[in-house]
Amino acid sequence: MPLHIKLLGIGCRKSRALKNNLYRALARLPELEVEVEEITNVHDILEYQIAAAPALLINGLPAYQDEVPEVEELYLLLKQYQQKQRPMKKLLVPTDFSDVAANAYRFAQKLASEGDWEIEVLHAYHPSFDYSNPYLDMPAAEFDAVKRELMDHFISEHALEEGGQAVTTVAPKTELRIGFAGEEIVRDSKQAGLIIMGTTGQGNLMEQVFGSVSTYVAQHAHCPVLLVPGSCQCGGFSDIVYASNYQAADEAVLGRVAETIGIKEATIHFVHVTEEENKPYHAEQKGEKRASKAGGKPKVSIQAVEVECSDTQEGILRYAEEAGASIIVVGTVHRNLLERLFHRSLTKSLTFHTTIPLMVLHYDD
Repeated sequence: MPLHIKLLGIGCRKSRALKNNLYRALARLPELEVEVEEITNVHDILEYQIAAAPALLINGLPAYQDEVPEVEELYLLLKQYQQKQRPMKKLLVPTDFSDVAANAYRFAQKLASEGDWEIEVLHAYHPSFDYSNPYLDMPAAEFDAVKRELMDHFISEHALEEGGQAVTTVAPKTELRIGFAGEEIVRDSKQAGLIIMGTTGQGNLMEQVFGSVSTYVAQHAHCPVLLVPGSCQCGGFSDIVYASNYQAADEAVLGRVAETIGIKEATIHFVHVTEEENKPYHAEQKGEKRASKAGGKPKVSIQAVEVECSDTQEGILRYAEEAGASIIVVGTVHRNLLERLFHRSLTKSLTFHTTIPLMVLHYDD
């Protein structure tokens, strides 16, 4: 529904200044749906029963009377309505209540504070296979109550704040669900815009179980998946290593990545790895293209890089570390690149993204 703005004034200097500032503010909000109507007839103005003109009404309510707010003030006011017009996107955060899951939740809150995201925290469990439950014979109702208490504590304990205020304006939704974690997360991914989860879970055996869940979700989810190492802090994404096996889709997927993680300015390294047995690591830049910000798109520079290495994982990770990458993005078709990345042992595959966040996209979703 568009925003309705009415300008009430008789064309005097202050009226013209208010109109000018309004349109300058609106020019900075191209996505805002708005209808502006000017009321200049004195008798018509009197019907609005305002204290003085010029006046600005938003959705029928007076916002300013007998004053001319600066462009910046109008921009900040109208920006709030633009944010309300945008549908919230669902950011799904699976949890096993571990420290690693808590870090992923904090990461998600930071990302949500910079975009139009609604967080849902999901804990899926199967009582017969829940190694975190010391009382496997506990009645179902009591077990559910224990899980609810754990969830409530998790949300309150790890709420991210800045200046004493929560960084997110919308309280997270929570859900407890009986079922195998990987299957439930993938099922939920059909309604999500992004999944953020840790790469390992709570100690020992559960670390292996939740680690295998993150791998399963990355391979089968219907939306992008961002795997966050336990020690990683969300500090923006300025250097992005993008590994793809389908170059024709690279340009299209770039926009999807930028929109998902809120890129404003970044260097994107398109990395192609040639895997050859006993081949020593070698990286060579093949070209660079700079793109200036236009039409609301992010300002990026693009580098094409050819990497030769005996192991695809090693080649991508080593180049990412050399480039100081803040995130690795893997774009796949029919998941065949993921199979190359994760076909080895669980421990080996998870070391691929031990220190740098890994985002997985599927072109066929």
